[in-house]
Amino acid sequence: LVSDWSSDVCSSDLSFAAATPATDVPKGWHEFVSEKGGYVAYYPGSWHVLEPSPPTLHICSFRPSESLTAVIVPDRGATIGVVPPPAGVTSIAQWITRDGAATPVPSEKSFTLPRPEPNPPLRVTEVAFEQIEGPGTVSWYFDLSGRLLVARLSYWNGEPNVARFRQVLRDIVRIIAPLPR
Repeated sequence: LVSDWSSDVCSSDLSFAAATPATDVPKGWHEFVSEKGGYVAYYPGSWHVLEPSPPTLHICSFRPSESLTAVIVPDRGATIGVVPPPAGVTSIAQWITRDGAATPVPSEKSFTLPRPEPNPPLRVTEVAFEQIEGPGTVSWYFDLSGRLLVARLSYWNGEPNVARFRQVLRDIVRIIAPLPR
């Protein structure tokens, strides 16, 4: 089910301050608050909310009305989702193992993503999942102040805009902030 919701639907009135100062959010970006997921994420105003399904942020680089039947990502399109772990998952390694049970994992690497002050850097584990049919997925697993999250970027193999899509993924994760517990 694809919904054509405006970003205002996913913004909520915060009665508490997020860890990322508003000055670090690029101009024109929208806010998504996931109280259940325990995070505040920001995304480019040129991207669209694909499905408003808290606790998950799910955005796309194309208008939702352009999505294809059975396959969401059209040629030259991408989706990004920020997702809390499934029930019972307590570590990143366990989550990667669970996700990799159904899909081959051709590459896995870890790196540290610098973040704006006062936020500490994030340790990210990147896993590329290959699909036999459909778009491939790059997943960035990380621990945000004791909350496990994954940011997933999906696009077609051979996509010419992959560098731009990966930059948006990086920017989203760089400024994501935990909600106070």
